[in-house]
Amino acid sequence: TIVKGLLDFARESVPQKSWTSLNDILDASLALVRNQAMFQNITIVRDYSPDIPAILADPHQLEQVIINMLLNAGHAMAAGGTLTLTSARATDMNGVVAKIADTGCGIPEENLSRIFDPFFTTKDTSGTGLGLSVSYGIINSHGGSIEVESSVGVGTTFTIKLPINPDMAQEIGKAGLHGAETVW
Repeated sequence: TIVKGLLDFARESVPQKSWTSLNDILDASLALVRNQAMFQNITIVRDYSPDIPAILADPHQLEQVIINMLLNAGHAMAAGGTLTLTSARATDMNGVVAKIADTGCGIPEENLSRIFDPFFTTKDTSGTGLGLSVSYGIINSHGGSIEVESSVGVGTTFTIKLPINPDMAQEIGKAGLHGAETVW
């Protein structure tokens, strides 16, 4: 598993983009993990915006990101808790936002700046430290960003922002146009 993770991390796979629904990606990811034992004492709340636009993205790569975050949330709530998945239009860009929030143990402040570093893990023997690093790379290759907020004993929220069309965003950036929000 570690060798496969290392190879996956080292190999940059090109996203196979198609027009897809963020809500469908969240649901598909949730369907793959919700029956695992760690989720039996966790209340799952889905708060999806019904009117968010489709995005040009690789749904399988985005599922990989969401599944990783869901599993991390499950580990953080070993004694149970609430997992909330939210989708919305991004207010600061022409894109969409997904939030994965848990009421788990939280991440200590001294670890927050390192969680996306390759091989950084706080899990004893079960973690390779590649999940969040690979997730960061996938979101970055889609022209998006990941932010994290966490409080020890309260929980953690990951916010993923994705442009509707990252290819258009790159072209606009190369052309030096301003006001990209109105171009798309």
